[in-house]
Amino acid sequence: MARDPRQQRLVLGGLLGLLLIVSWWQFGGSARPSGASTGTPRRPPTGPASKAAGPTANIDEVLARGVGLTRLDEDRPAPEEGGRDPFRSGPAAVGPDQPSGNQTTTQPPTASVPAPPPLPPQPVGPPPIVVKFIGVVSRQDVGKVAVLSDGKNVYYGRAGEIVDGRWRIVSIGEESLQIEYADGRGRQTVRLTG
Repeated sequence: MARDPRQQRLVLGGLLGLLLIVSWWQFGGSARPSGASTGTPRRPPTGPASKAAGPTANIDEVLARGVGLTRLDEDRPAPEEGGRDPFRSGPAAVGPDQPSGNQTTTQPPTASVPAPPPLPPQPVGPPPIVVKFIGVVSRQDVGKVAVLSDGKNVYYGRAGEIVDGRWRIVSIGEESLQIEYADGRGRQTVRLTG
């Protein structure tokens, strides 16, 4: 996209003029105070006219008085024994050697903490056997073989055999089988799901 050289000169001249106006306003404008253009800090005016000037006039007074570091060396009063426990709410406890304003002693209210809800009863015995009964394969030379799955692997076994070293198949039916842990605990019936 080639532009006309005359058009380019006009745009360049306009940008140069804008740059001059901005730099004059930024660095040499007449609206600026004299101290701001040189970069030197200005001190607030002093004297009777400065009293009406506002909050900047108080800076000189504070500097003339000083910060008051000598007050740090003064003795402070010792803390009183109030008998108050900061970790307990309610009025301060009155000891036997302290006079009390009223002669009746009030006990701070005791917060009644509700008892936690009872835990659900824990199952007695071993955890349930998580296995699916997929089906039965019957062969004359072997008999009934149950097909089981734990979601990752498929296992095969006959009645009385230990499967995967963890479970023993007790009996195999047409729609269910009985299985228990290898040590004889936790017998359960698993229905046909496959």
